[in-house]
Amino acid sequence: MPRWYGGSRIHTERRLARPSPSSVRSATTGTGGPVSHGGRGSLWVFAGQGAQQPHMGSDLSDAPAMFERVHRTVGIDLSDVCTIDHVPHWDQPVVQAAILTVATASARACISRGARPGAVLGHSFGEYAALVVAESLSFDDAIRLAVTRGQAMADLADGSTAMAAVIGATGEAVTEVCADLLQSGVSVQVAAYNSPRQTVLAGTRNGLAAAAQRLQAVGVTRMRTLSVPFAAHTQHMRAVQERLGDALEPIHIDPPSVPYYSSLTGHRIRRPDELRELLVRSVTEPVRFRQATVRALSDGYDKVLEVGSDWPPKLLGFISEICRCDLPKLPPPCLCAVAADSEAPEGRQFDPRAVRGRW
Repeated sequence: MPRWYGGSRIHTERRLARPSPSSVRSATTGTGGPVSHGGRGSLWVFAGQGAQQPHMGSDLSDAPAMFERVHRTVGIDLSDVCTIDHVPHWDQPVVQAAILTVATASARACISRGARPGAVLGHSFGEYAALVVAESLSFDDAIRLAVTRGQAMADLADGSTAMAAVIGATGEAVTEVCADLLQSGVSVQVAAYNSPRQTVLAGTRNGLAAAAQRLQAVGVTRMRTLSVPFAAHTQHMRAVQERLGDALEPIHIDPPSVPYYSSLTGHRIRRPDELRELLVRSVTEPVRFRQATVRALSDGYDKVLEVGSDWPPKLLGFISEICRCDLPKLPPPCLCAVAADSEAPEGRQFDPRAVRGRW
């Protein structure tokens, strides 16, 4: 078991061994599960904000003990919002703690049944769960950072800024519109490159309205406001960056025990000092999930398991589109998701045709 599995960080425990491709495939597909086509094993991906759902921890046997642990560590009670409430009150410290805890409990469900990640990748805040599973951060430290990050963001949620997804335009076209507006003094920036067809913007509400007008003029008609009350991954998050940097100073970070792909740089990261720097930078710079996915799948992972997201999963639609558009010569990976004990360790197979257009 990885050292974060059972409790606090214990440095003398054996690190999670890097599995051979064959051992990962047998552990993560199982009899009758999706069949891998050969490669380096499973890429485990973790969604960020937006993955929260009512009852999101109710089907995970490890969740109650982990909720108690969160309460002891940071004083937040996740039991009701994650298992009972039909309409949970998702304030920022609670939602970020909940997403991290449920993702970690889902990973535990897979690991306790013999699965191991071949590599990990987190989208935005999902990087914290990826770092826990990669044994770079202890779960307790990650929860403390999540609450600090969430509270700092909540303090900026005054209604003046927001986020919106642009669907159907290339990332390059959206970037060009933002650059033109920024030169005119309009505050709007790209916050995330999710897929070939979806880019997320963030900025002032006036800035988002101006971007919508510009995009409509070039034929883009689909722009959806997100339920995020601040401009994440932009310069509006400077105050969050400062508080998070202070909170990270005493935190111990280890080298990842499995390949870790950063959705900030789009590349694999190995050194703890780089990880620390990227966690601070990530709140003011855009998410490059598309680029990171291309890099990871180009390295040969033959299955993608989205860990901790309720159905339908939040990232697999993006990944399916990335494979079609950016990696047409590679065999498509198996796409699965797990958020319940009954789905571990293989995951529930995802058919992008059933939900195409949602992204």
